[in-house]
Amino acid sequence: MKHYKVKSYARQAGMTLIELSVVLLILVGLAGLLIPYVGSFVQKTHDSTTSANFGMLNNAFSRFVVEKNRMPHHVESLTNGTAGLAANGATGACDGAIADAVYCGLFNPALFEAVNWSSTSGATQIESLNKAGLSMMVKNNPNLASKTFGLANGMVYTNTSTANFYVAKVAAGTDTGTTTLTGHLQKALGGAGMDYNTTCYDYIAVGLGDNVELAGNTLTGGSPIGFPESGDQGPSYGYGHYIAILQVDKANTGTHTMGTLTPVPCSPITEKAKFIGTVLNVPTTVAGHLIGINETLTKAHDNMVETKKIE
Repeated sequence: MKHYKVKSYARQAGMTLIELSVVLLILVGLAGLLIPYVGSFVQKTHDSTTSANFGMLNNAFSRFVVEKNRMPHHVESLTNGTAGLAANGATGACDGAIADAVYCGLFNPALFEAVNWSSTSGATQIESLNKAGLSMMVKNNPNLASKTFGLANGMVYTNTSTANFYVAKVAAGTDTGTTTLTGHLQKALGGAGMDYNTTCYDYIAVGLGDNVELAGNTLTGGSPIGFPESGDQGPSYGYGHYIAILQVDKANTGTHTMGTLTPVPCSPITEKAKFIGTVLNVPTTVAGHLIGINETLTKAHDNMVETKKIE
């Protein structure tokens, strides 16, 4: 008898197109559920890190003043140390920048005003800085690819009779409620409007960059940076180091009206400059004012509330 072999065909291993489609639909659905949580987590991490850096720098600066009885040297003046030239590497807003103007690498330079203090035009301010021990600043270099790192471009000394001391004063904000200098300071640093005496004092901004004397003293490691969440706003785009705001004596005469209270006279003697807090300069698409710790804490809280709503 003749036998015939019957071939058996086993089912091919793997998934059918329908099965694969079902799996993909499930994964897409799960991803859609997770996106709000991931986005919220990223935002919370950014806000909490920024707030922590504010607290760390505020403590480090205050501790330095107490321990050394002076302010740290080598803060950045936030003014251009030289002209910005494309031939020397200047790009973007720094191409064509003017020497001694507000640093072109700032995200929002409109929030500052460059001033030149000298023995004739700013003697009281310079004396105030000298009394605080802040006699040396470094200028910012507009001709570097990075707007944040390696910005030293010459020194500025206030403790000389021929000093021309270019600094960046805080200007009024551009957001609703910050269009006056007092409103801007209140928004950025908190407190009441009467806490800021713009008749008797100037308020200047100094960068806490890699050269600042805090590093290695009251600040462990280098100076932190705080960029907005957008990935295209890195060191080559804008200045990301934190900024210290200093109250500098500017008048020994005159009075300052604090709300409806009796006018308060300016101090008859020059007071030493005081550190009053740290801020961040951010793109105009984020805010038209300087960002301080209160705002980041509020954002972190609001974001946490939104996360609870999602859950």
